[in-house]
Parts: sequence; structure tokens; C-alpha cells
Amino acid sequence: MNDALNAIQNQLRVLSAVIFREAKARLGLNFIGLWTEFGRLSIAIAIFSGIRYFSGGGIHRGMEIIPFIATGVLLFWMFRRTLLFVSSTSMSADRYAFFPQVTMLDIAIGRGIVNVVLYIILSFATFGVFRLVGVSEPIFRPAYVAMLLVVAGLYGTFAGIILNALFTRIRILRPILQVVLRILMITSGVFFVIPEIPHFLHDYALWNPLLHLNDLMRQEYFGKYQAELASFGYVMRWLVGLVLFAVIAERAARSRAALS
Repeated sequence: MNDALNAIQNQLRVLSAVIFREAKARLGLNFIGLWTEFGRLSIAIAIFSGIRYFSGGGIHRGMEIIPFIATGVLLFWMFRRTLLFVSSTSMSADRYAFFPQVTMLDIAIGRGIVNVVLYIILSFATFGVFRLVGVSEPIFRPAYVAMLLVVAGLYGTFAGIILNALFTRIRILRPILQVVLRILMITSGVFFVIPEIPHFLHDYALWNPLLHLNDLMRQEYFGKYQAELASFGYVMRWLVGLVLFAVIAERAARSRAALS
């Protein structure tokens, strides 16, 4: 029993050290990384809100355009940025070459945690600014909004672990990831809600769990919108699947590294 507790404590110490190191590298001096991310998000929200407004999209079911777009952008960026950072773990492993107790999984999880915490802070800072300048009502259920953002971050973390293992074997696939992410951005409800999708496309569109997440996000943020076609159970089934595949992929990558 004591051996197990010591092992857990040692693992937590290793993970804490990795998180601190990754946070320092991610944020940089004077939190430059934080301000850079906030600037990128602000530009994306402004551009996409303008596109929605000038395309005649207007306001759907009483949801204000700017927070409507912001909820989609922040949730998708949480997934996207976490996936990109975690999937490039093997490229940064040299920084831990003198720390044999640190595994690739430790680095991946540390990176995922840092990015999830960063985007939770950025998201609620953005929502606070909207409230201060009067472009948004108070968040209907903040705890649920935070939970959905965390789920998107977990998607990115475990999908990133899978891709990191895959990219170490098939490096030619890495450039394709950006194309896939652009397609996902268009089809994941960043700019729309499910009722706006043509009915004949529903069966295809609803395969995307990020679309369900974004619809649930609008429901919990605004309160006046009901995500009748989105399923949180479907979202969680995808998460369980990603966790299982991530464990298998990480084990396979570790076994391959041990043999090489």
C-alpha cells in the first residue's frame, strides 16, 4: 500500500514539474503568450462576427451575434489548440532528455492541462469583457459552460495523444492535419446552430461531436436557446472512445520506442 502511495506521489510530482515547465514555455516572459492568444482570439471573433453580420445571418433566436460567434470560436479553439500542442509532443521531447523519469505521456498530459487552463481563463475573460461593454447578457449557467470547454480540451488532449503516436510513424500525415482542422471548423457549428443546417444534411452533420458540443454551449450560455438535437451522451461516448484509443496508441508508441 505504501509503495503504491509513493508511486502515485512521485508521479504527481513529475507531472507537476512538467506542467510548470510547459506553462513557463507556453506563456513566456510577462505572460506574452497569454496576451498573444487573447489577441488572436479577439481578431478571429471580430472577423467571423463581421462575416455573420454582413452575410445577413443576423441573430438566431435572440442570441447576440458577437457572443454567439465567440462561444463557437472559443470552444473550437480550445479543441484545436490543445490538439496541436499535444500532437507535437514528440518534437519537444528533447527538452526532457535529462529527465528519464518523464515519459511522453507525462509531457502530453502536462501540455493538455496547461492549454485547457489557459483557454478557460481566456474564455471567461472574454465573456467578462462582453458583459462590461454591454454586448452580452450574463452567462445562463457558467459552470456548465466551463464543463463543456473542459470536454473540448479533453477531446484535444486525447486526440492529440493518438495523433502524436501516429505522426512518429507516418510523418507525412502531419501537414494533412491543418486541412482536416479547417474542414472541422466549418462543420462544427462555429458559425451556426443545428436548426440552421438543411434537413437533408442532418444525418451526416450530427456525426460530428463538436457540433453537439457547440450547440450545447449556446444553450448553456444564452439560456433562451434549446439544443434539442444535440446529445451530451453522444459527446461523452466519443470522449470515452478517444481515451481508450489514446491509451492503446500511447502503449504502442512506448513499446515501439523500447524496441528501437
